[in-house]
Amino acid sequence: MNYRMLTAAAAAMTFALGVVPSASAQMPSWSPEQQAVWSVVSQSWVDDAAQNGKWPKDYADPQILAWSSDFPSPRGLDSIDKWTRFGNAQRKTLQYEITPQAIALSGNTAVVTYTLAMVSQRGTDKPENVQEAIVETLVRNGGSWKFLATTSHDLK
Repeated sequence: MNYRMLTAAAAAMTFALGVVPSASAQMPSWSPEQQAVWSVVSQSWVDDAAQNGKWPKDYADPQILAWSSDFPSPRGLDSIDKWTRFGNAQRKTLQYEITPQAIALSGNTAVVTYTLAMVSQRGTDKPENVQEAIVETLVRNGGSWKFLATTSHDLK
């Protein structure tokens, strides 16, 4: 059997058995609240990658703080928004995948940990591959979850 036929057969068996790889594969044991938090995190990435102007303003608490190895100190909402717009003008996300690790809930606070694998490109430069571990704190206000803090570090 040639390689393509073997691959097709394996894919057919995978789908026939109902085994579909996805980031949501870890979610069935999550509570509805945890799933709601992850939904907000996931959608924020959809909007960020789409560069449609919704991230960060539609998702962030006004008191948000963000810190990563790309910046020397924590930043607030205005700085996050400014640097997001600058980054959007400079580069495009070609592909990304977020994989949930854990969500801790206490009252109206959620702490979410996950990993990011992303490929982005600036102009015609060679695409850049990034792998990060991310920890974010979201707070529920008026029934919706908003980002209060986010931090990340490189996994490479």
